[in-house]
Amino acid sequence: METAYFRFEEVTPGTPDYERYLEARYEVFCEELGRVDAPGLLSAQGRPVETDQYDPFSRHFIACHKPTDTVAGFVRVILPNESGLNVTPRYVIDRPLPYDDATDDRIGEISRMAIAPHFRRRHSDRGKPVHGDPESEMSKKPEGLRQHQPELVLGMYREVYQLCRQTGLDYCVAAMDSHFSRLLIALGFPFVPVGPVNEQVAPPRRVYLISAREMERSLGEREADILRFMQERKAA
Repeated sequence: METAYFRFEEVTPGTPDYERYLEARYEVFCEELGRVDAPGLLSAQGRPVETDQYDPFSRHFIACHKPTDTVAGFVRVILPNESGLNVTPRYVIDRPLPYDDATDDRIGEISRMAIAPHFRRRHSDRGKPVHGDPESEMSKKPEGLRQHQPELVLGMYREVYQLCRQTGLDYCVAAMDSHFSRLLIALGFPFVPVGPVNEQVAPPRRVYLISAREMERSLGEREADILRFMQERKAA
């Protein structure tokens, strides 16, 4: 799918775009943030990549900046599988979950979601030559705070939502810090915390659960335009 400035698409193993996606994951999670140990693998282009044991059980998506064809963001959805989810060994998840039918075979995980550094903006970046959305796309938050561009965030969540509807996944979990979870909740996405904050990760994060049906209800009541965007189908 596409928006004014970005193209969103699924990437599959063995393709050049999949390798670009793994390279981008390395740049953010291994090199920039240091959250993930580098596996010591290289792409066909000789650049380091980040991959793990959950990738074979996942569906993978990238967002590309249309004018430059550079990777602007990415996300994967780990599908239910016998190896479990990425959050399971690292976070405490309280049971029972807030939805009676949220069983393990109906829960996926939104994972490895990030926006590439050049596509994050500060209000103090105004007038600087940074690729991405024009100023009208920026969140109106206090001066100096790093912001996620709404078009990128919503576009990636649209891919996640449509995948979940296609595959019958009714729920997803995601480990998020308080800033990003507040952004999504403010946009109308009803993420519910389902465990304590893990202070051993940086920044501290906790696991949130979202219901596809509850999201449709919440957006329908509060943000009908966003719901229409989420449900928009790719042109044939």
